[in-house]
Amino acid sequence: MFTQHTITLPDGPMVLRRAPGVPVAEKATVALLSAARRIEAARVFVMGPGISAAAVWAARSGAAITAWTENAAEAETLQATFEAERLPPPQLFLQDDFAGLNPGSCDMALCHLPRGRALQIEAWKTTAAMLRPGGRLVFSGATHEGVGSALADAKSLFGRVGVIVRKGGVHAGLAERPPTGEFLLPEVLYETHTLTVEDMPTAVVGGTGVFAPDRLDLGAAALIAGMRIEAQMRVLELGCGTGLVALAALRRGGNVAAVDVSARAVAATRRTLAANGYPDAPVRLSIGAEAFSGQYFDVVLANPPFHKGHDVDMENAQLFITDARKALAPQGKLYLVANAFLKYEKRLQDHFAHVSCVWEDPRFRVWEASV
Repeated sequence: MFTQHTITLPDGPMVLRRAPGVPVAEKATVALLSAARRIEAARVFVMGPGISAAAVWAARSGAAITAWTENAAEAETLQATFEAERLPPPQLFLQDDFAGLNPGSCDMALCHLPRGRALQIEAWKTTAAMLRPGGRLVFSGATHEGVGSALADAKSLFGRVGVIVRKGGVHAGLAERPPTGEFLLPEVLYETHTLTVEDMPTAVVGGTGVFAPDRLDLGAAALIAGMRIEAQMRVLELGCGTGLVALAALRRGGNVAAVDVSARAVAATRRTLAANGYPDAPVRLSIGAEAFSGQYFDVVLANPPFHKGHDVDMENAQLFITDARKALAPQGKLYLVANAFLKYEKRLQDHFAHVSCVWEDPRFRVWEASV
């Protein structure tokens, strides 16, 4: 499952063992380590996409590591890389919220800022809460993902924030937790919204970091329109998000299971299904279909994430395709929705004998694939 990438740290090279979908984040790591210069801390808190390499450097420097992520692939990457480096295992919190973390327990924090202001504010609050008074935060963020505007939010919390490195589209800087003041771990909230799905009133539950938390996104709507599900079919949804596609399959009589790599998406889907009368459908945290390995399904549904030009998102799509092939029973079918500009036909034909477009509009296509 892992791919290997060599990254040069200040104390020598390391090999990152990366799970699918996790960014290598080499530019962000180099900028962050340049800003940090050295690690002189007994315990370091780490969070953010692609933070594993920076965590290795801190551990090599003698620090104990506390890590938080809500992404199973990030967690697998961190654990596998530490094991390969023969480092003491990190104290790892893989969960949707911050329950169980020990505020004020860390001398230093290393953070790769996530995309989106709400998640960035959450990262500022979390790192501030985890630091002892006077503890130092070192952060990095991409300019195209809003690090400039994020600094204003950081200053309102930390007071002074300094940018030390500006290079290659990445900013890295420092902040220090003030000696006085109360800094609480953020509360993760889920909100319920009402909408109509296939002419039925529907509750959808979403929260910070979950895609389309308050609506039926157009890709999911296309997949619902194109998928063909009959009563009693065994159905697996890969990348369930808020759970609206899984819900539509349940309403058609399918025996539905769902997975997502995001703990918050799993929590949102469970809440959405329960709010609409399906509290017992299995929803699991998983990299691809790993959580249902050895089980077979009549239908697999997939709405893989994409961003034009971002290879890591196509990597997720490839994972969905290969895992769908393994999970399908004989005569089973994959229904995959993709933006119309993405060339999925060849990717699907590499794994399936029969591939056709069963639904399309100017923006999306739904592909059906079977052996």
